[in-house]
Amino acid sequence: MTKLFGLLGFASLAAAACISSGDETTINNALKSGGAGAVVQLCPGAVITVHNTVAFTAANQELSTQGYPTGSTRAIIRLQATDQSISAVIRGGSLSGIKLRNIQIDGDRSGNGQITAQASSANIELGGIQSGLLVDHVASMNPRGWSCMHIGEGGAASGASACSNATITNNDIGPCGLEGHDAAGHGRWADGISFACTNSLVQSNTVTGSTDGGIVLFSAPGTKVLSNKVISSTTNAGFGAINLVDNLAVYNGSFANVEVSSNTIQGQRLFGAGIAIGSCVWTTCSASTTTPKLSGPVTIANNVFSGSIAFPIPISGWTGGITVTGNTVTGVGSNSAFSEAGNCPAATKTAFNANQHLVWNSPSVTGPTSLQSGFVQHTDYPSFFICPTPPLPSTQVWTNGTLNVNTVPTTFSTLHNGFNFVFDDSAHLIVYDNGVVATTIGSTTTCNGQCTLDFQGDGNLVKRLGGSAFWASGTANKGSTLTSLNTSPWLEIKDKTGAVIWDGVNGAH
Repeated sequence: MTKLFGLLGFASLAAAACISSGDETTINNALKSGGAGAVVQLCPGAVITVHNTVAFTAANQELSTQGYPTGSTRAIIRLQATDQSISAVIRGGSLSGIKLRNIQIDGDRSGNGQITAQASSANIELGGIQSGLLVDHVASMNPRGWSCMHIGEGGAASGASACSNATITNNDIGPCGLEGHDAAGHGRWADGISFACTNSLVQSNTVTGSTDGGIVLFSAPGTKVLSNKVISSTTNAGFGAINLVDNLAVYNGSFANVEVSSNTIQGQRLFGAGIAIGSCVWTTCSASTTTPKLSGPVTIANNVFSGSIAFPIPISGWTGGITVTGNTVTGVGSNSAFSEAGNCPAATKTAFNANQHLVWNSPSVTGPTSLQSGFVQHTDYPSFFICPTPPLPSTQVWTNGTLNVNTVPTTFSTLHNGFNFVFDDSAHLIVYDNGVVATTIGSTTTCNGQCTLDFQGDGNLVKRLGGSAFWASGTANKGSTLTSLNTSPWLEIKDKTGAVIWDGVNGAH
């Protein structure tokens, strides 16, 4: 009886000994000293600032918050990098039975900066040659590198010893990255969950604000992706929500027996693709392209799409079998209302303009194919379905003295729905509607590269040849703003009261 009380007392003491402060050294020392099976817990509400990576050291270890809370009281591990090469906050490769539970991981990209090198790591780097990984009720946000969470494959080229039987459940992921490029031209985007384990489960996670892929399967044969929510940011577009597009050498491009079912995908700002399937969805292909097809069989069933998603289910570059059934796309809006297709290949732009939300490129798909009603078959090889971009403005405004076009030809305004305003070498001021001339404004001449177009400081819109004016709007000392519009009358000059005093169709008012 005395021994039993002693053991119970020790257990209570151990349970109470959560980590409330320190840094990565504190946590790493606890993992190292604990060895295999160690459970290291942080105190609820603790904020642990780390300067380097927290690393699991042995099989069956657990890092969690004491009491396993699921909300804001989960402990936070936040990166404050002193070594600018550090992007992984948590790492644990090729250790079976690892558990990361009920904790929050913040890479603090805004404070630490982005790492753009190919060698950058995700916030959470787990997986490898192991089995039985669990990541549950974890929040991961603001990665410095390319993903909020990466569960890697490990293994030899055959895939025989790759990561298997991982469980990724109930996690809240994001935001992950930003749309667009930085000043140096580097992409700022990042994945939500990047996953490469076989025979695994990715279920009941919420990914909000991924900007590359939301849930990305790197083949991962035998894996089930079930009942997740993937939601784009309101301010940053995402390329795709759930992706089956990557040819991972360890699996030879096989997605055999992958199932993607009962997920909810919502585009707020934009998803280019909802569930992207095939090697030619993420890149441009043609009938002569030798890009290897990815292979199934896969099942895509009972997923629900809504909001701003240009192509909810595009299929291009696939073989070995695919079944698509029971998916709902009625909640998806009209493409032109939330996106542009100016960067898209011609065949893809055709599908975009027709609001074809379920598209398959039949010459690029071989093997058993069972597609639900509503799919549009293409033989003109649409590809690169992530090409849609957020909408451009419908108008552009210059105050007097701020529009100076000194090089011809110049596109000086690009607006929503494919409208471009061009000043060319014959001094044509041309408005193009998706490549077709909508109107030409003002007189022309032979420029020989010497024409200019200026909305002057006095409010007059003037064309010049060699410095001499040969056409003007006649709004000197009256014009205050010049506006381009993607509808007639195309250009307007307003005075200080906001009244239109000249337009591109009627001239002076």
